[in-house]
Amino acid sequence: MMQYDVKSYIAKDSGTAVNYRTRLKGITVTSATVSARNIAVADPTVVKSGTWSRTGTLVTVTITNNGVADGDRVFIDVAAGTTMRDGVYAVSNATQNTFTVTSVTSGTANGTVDMYTDILLELDTYNTIGLPVKIPGEGILCENGIFVGVGANVTATVFYG
Repeated sequence: MMQYDVKSYIAKDSGTAVNYRTRLKGITVTSATVSARNIAVADPTVVKSGTWSRTGTLVTVTITNNGVADGDRVFIDVAAGTTMRDGVYAVSNATQNTFTVTSVTSGTANGTVDMYTDILLELDTYNTIGLPVKIPGEGILCENGIFVGVGANVTATVFYG
């Protein structure tokens, strides 16, 4: 039987797709380039802001009372600073107010950042052909809505309802 209450949202940049309780039913991810890219679906209400600075590929993120531990995976949405990609990163060297991640780009730079810690779904892609993912059953319950975090050159279409 066809489900008629499913809606879609196309994310070309990171942002909140839905700001109310819903279920994630599926997602299609497409990269505009043949290189490793990733996306995340996260709770839009679990976000903290701070700054970042990079030397080489080591990025230090400073967020007061960040609540992360070594090994956690977070989505980093780069609000300012043009040389660091939005994406999912593994946390290391975590303290109460700082942690480090490894960037795929290198150099010296800094900027501001939003960090999403409540990741509901994470996908990696390496292809310009769309990767469709259907979520079985009732889907993933997104109590507070859906934040879609897309890296550079990635488009994600989320299906929810």
